[in-house]
Amino acid sequence: MKRPGPARTLVVLGLFLVCSSPVFSYAGPAKLQAAPPRAKVRTSGPTTTDLSRLKLRRNILTIRLEKGFFEFVEMMDFENEGSATIVSKGGAPTLRFVLPKSSNIRNPRARWGAAPAGLDPKFLTSVENEIRTSEPIPPGRKFIVLLYRLEDEFGGIRVEKPILYDTPSFVVMPEKDRVQAQAIGLAAQPAVEFQNREYNRFVGTANAGTVVRVDMQAPDSMGGLGVFYVVGGVVVVLSLGLGLYIRKRRNTAYSAQVEREEVLRAIALLDDRLAAGDISADEHANERAPRFERLKELSD
Repeated sequence: MKRPGPARTLVVLGLFLVCSSPVFSYAGPAKLQAAPPRAKVRTSGPTTTDLSRLKLRRNILTIRLEKGFFEFVEMMDFENEGSATIVSKGGAPTLRFVLPKSSNIRNPRARWGAAPAGLDPKFLTSVENEIRTSEPIPPGRKFIVLLYRLEDEFGGIRVEKPILYDTPSFVVMPEKDRVQAQAIGLAAQPAVEFQNREYNRFVGTANAGTVVRVDMQAPDSMGGLGVFYVVGGVVVVLSLGLGLYIRKRRNTAYSAQVEREEVLRAIALLDDRLAAGDISADEHANERAPRFERLKELSD
């Protein structure tokens, strides 16, 4: 399958961002209101409840790091290829969106950053980590943008993104030099620049019912850990070296003390033998002189 080039990706990305600029201002978790139980749907022309004509042409996922959170902007390009407006059947959703989850032990759930752009709020319902809409989908293109965030963790996290719709173009774009990421099963492509930011790209297809996994971390997540290991290793080596040096000094001092005591005993024994007449004065002087010199060396 032919993959979209960088220029085409940038055009689509620019169109998404122009259409959805309000969602980039994060002001705390979004409060999504449920749709009225019996919202009146007004449509013109033919209608259908058949969802098979609804296609996801492109799904782009950008990832940025902001104050300890990975901020996701998910942009979806849907198209109703039919000639009839798709409407809800008995209150069933016409579109569904599920938040990803991460390996963060404390906070694995993603949080909505804003209400979805491109969807009518009066048709939205929120069920745990899922958003559903029952709004009519007329023929033609429909652009939807979601903003959510996941908390970072020391050493990085693995993100699992459930896929609900087949798409021939699934693109993961982590910000270069700010987010270290690897999208498993997607092909790495040349980086692209947009709005003074550079993004790496991972491109491939995605099938409904599968899960896309992305390993990501802040540059300092492993950098700090590496520094910790290096500093820790240096401290251990220095501690061992200092310990060996101190031990050697102690052993040397102890050995010198033992030898000094032995030399003193030898000199005292020579003096006693001279006094007892066991050795002559010359013998005493010859044997005592080197021992006395050694004693002076040990006493310095």
